[in-house]
Amino acid sequence: MRYIIYGAGGIGCTIGGHLFRTGHEVALVGNAEHMSAIEEKGLTFATGDGVYTLEIPAFKTAEELAPFREDDVVLLCAKSQHTVRCLGQLKNAGASRSLPILCCQNTIWNESVATRMFDRVYGVLIVVPAVFLNPGEVINPLARRAGFIEVGCYPSGSDRLCEKVVEDLEESSFSAQVNNEVMKGKGAKCLGNLGNALQAITDGKGDSAAFMEQVRQEAEGVWAVAGIEWEGREEFNERRKGLYGDAKKPEGFEEVKSGGSSWQSLARGVGTIEAEQLNGDVVKLGAFVQIETPYNKLLWRLATEMAENNEPPGKFSADDLMAMIGHDD
Repeated sequence: MRYIIYGAGGIGCTIGGHLFRTGHEVALVGNAEHMSAIEEKGLTFATGDGVYTLEIPAFKTAEELAPFREDDVVLLCAKSQHTVRCLGQLKNAGASRSLPILCCQNTIWNESVATRMFDRVYGVLIVVPAVFLNPGEVINPLARRAGFIEVGCYPSGSDRLCEKVVEDLEESSFSAQVNNEVMKGKGAKCLGNLGNALQAITDGKGDSAAFMEQVRQEAEGVWAVAGIEWEGREEFNERRKGLYGDAKKPEGFEEVKSGGSSWQSLARGVGTIEAEQLNGDVVKLGAFVQIETPYNKLLWRLATEMAENNEPPGKFSADDLMAMIGHDD
């Protein structure tokens, strides 16, 4: 089986890097600068267990990768704002509707979109620390276990492919398991990911706990009315205990500052951020069910403006944001 890591940034190269270094066939597809660096010098893959240089096949476009094979599996690791474009690229390069698409992404938004183009869609819950700030270099700052991953069919259930992917991930140093209700798990994680924009906007300045609690409450209120199911936070956290490796920065990378995926988007100045598919999705659903969502709306607006203006993390504090509530346009 060949794993096509589509949207191979931090998460994609971490999953692909561990699969490749343990003997699995992997192909990376990602942005041109990153792929060129990997083609030229290999992927510098820094983990808590060691630093590797991996000569992984790297492609800039789906057309370069084509034709697709019967044993191909796509791990879609792109940020959610790029999902539609990535799926369109795969289809336009000749991928059939039967190509398995595993959505290794934040949000609960991607899987339903993918079913418009592909018939075999899977949800993948990813709790994997990854830092991608420089082309050709990705950091996974854990030793022993590289992170926690669950795989299931969309919208529910499992099949032999789920089992095979989990087996391969386990062999590759992840704590992995099949989850027949993976979208509920992704919902629980999404409630935490709603704070990604908050971290990016504030860079940790101020006490964000009160603001974040309102962000979550808005989402839960909207989801309940909309009929969206999610796993309870306590149950989710309890289920994950003991499944992570030991936090350890790789030798030579101890001084690298990092935050979550949205923080990294601002730090790298890529011009886009995932806030629309996280906080914006709550706002849009709230409008449908007539529930106001000012906290999520503010995060969506500010994060998007900062990304579009290429502003670094930390423009505002949590106190600044709290003062803006009720005054947001």
